[in-house]
Amino acid sequence: MGLFPLLADPPVFLVALALALLGLVLHNLFQAYLADRYGETAPRRYGFLSADLRVHLEPLGLVFLVLLGFGWPRPVPTHLPGRKGAFVALMGPLGFFLAAFFYGLLARFLPYPFGEGLGVAQRLMLLHAAIYLFPVPPLDGAKALYAVGGHEARRFLDQLSAYGPIGFLLIFLVLSYTGVTGAVVQGLASLLGLLYRAMGL
Repeated sequence: MGLFPLLADPPVFLVALALALLGLVLHNLFQAYLADRYGETAPRRYGFLSADLRVHLEPLGLVFLVLLGFGWPRPVPTHLPGRKGAFVALMGPLGFFLAAFFYGLLARFLPYPFGEGLGVAQRLMLLHAAIYLFPVPPLDGAKALYAVGGHEARRFLDQLSAYGPIGFLLIFLVLSYTGVTGAVVQGLASLLGLLYRAMGL
């Protein structure tokens, strides 16, 4: 679980960790870019359109990334309502998915330790893309639903939010151990396979 097993192979560990951090930054950049295009000023004002790691990375999220293989960046400050807000939220999982696509592509051509590290990072990005799609606060899927959902949906999400990080971790563990997360990851991996085959790879 997490990146700890890779400590036995430090070069692969470092490559995978660096690429996972890049994936977290890409998640934020995708959201910040679209929010900026929609006229939201906060992402640019707080530096989220830059690649400054100090802006994007959150220490506790990095700890969980190493321990569990799932982390999180600082949230991009956006308050767009309706479909615009939903589109901005869903840009985050899209950023993870595109990172997984390019990591898997490069892994086919680069030697050790880059190929192996890219392969690990691809799996991590698929996991993040899958989890962030779930409508569980504070994930992007919940933000998208909150933006376009009705009163009942928002009230339900507010109730889930009231349980805080403990509630999120419990839901995360349940989804993982019941195979729901794995099924979504496998679906995204199959989509990647289709894209690679369409490219003749």
